[in-house]
Amino acid sequence: MCPGCKTRTSPTAGTIFDRTRTPLTVWFMACWLFATQKDGISALGLQRALGIGSYQTAWAMLHRLRSVLVRPGRELLQGRVEVDETYIGGEEPGLAGGRAKGKKALVGIAVERFEPKGLGRCRMAWMLDASSASLRAFLIDHVQPGATVISDGWQPYRPATKDLYVHERVVAPAAKASDLLPGVHRTPRSRNAGCLALTRAPSRSRTSQATSTSSSFGSTADAHAAAAWSSTACSNSPSPMIPSATAT
Repeated sequence: MCPGCKTRTSPTAGTIFDRTRTPLTVWFMACWLFATQKDGISALGLQRALGIGSYQTAWAMLHRLRSVLVRPGRELLQGRVEVDETYIGGEEPGLAGGRAKGKKALVGIAVERFEPKGLGRCRMAWMLDASSASLRAFLIDHVQPGATVISDGWQPYRPATKDLYVHERVVAPAAKASDLLPGVHRTPRSRNAGCLALTRAPSRSRTSQATSTSSSFGSTADAHAAAAWSSTACSNSPSPMIPSATAT
């Protein structure tokens, strides 16, 4: 109660626990599981771990937890920044890859690269398309003006970086057929924005597939299990039994 105006309020007002009917003890356990699981936790996994009867409740809890992970006004990426974009979503007839529009979500990725080696902070955001206007808006939101932007050979990056960034294009040759798994096409292995978005995940899990859009950074073999980046994305078809990855 406010001693001045005598207005009553809840101790959880203005927090992610505001107006929730779920006990705080359950919330604290959800926070613990959310923060300590190495490969993340899905809404279904949280529902099972907490013994919650409603899937929608578990999904809403994860949504609130994720909403407070982004710090407003955070510093932009600086120095040498690799930028790429990839489609995340299930298999779709007629869209084998590339930057064609469809049901998949186009996600922009930017990561700091240290010299002589090492990676720094990473930014990921949904994009409307891969046009120069969308790429420029993504860069302005996440990369400090004056930084060196490293991209693949996608032409819209040139007008997207004009007058704001130092643009460096890297177009790698295709990998040899002897280096590939059966039915898999990929570029030479490298640590870059396209690969950083995808880390490991069980290869036999039933997950959505992500298709890389990059001609030099892309790694479609590592993108087939990227659905853990969003617990709401799922596919009814099992992922190929190849080394796969989960976006973080």
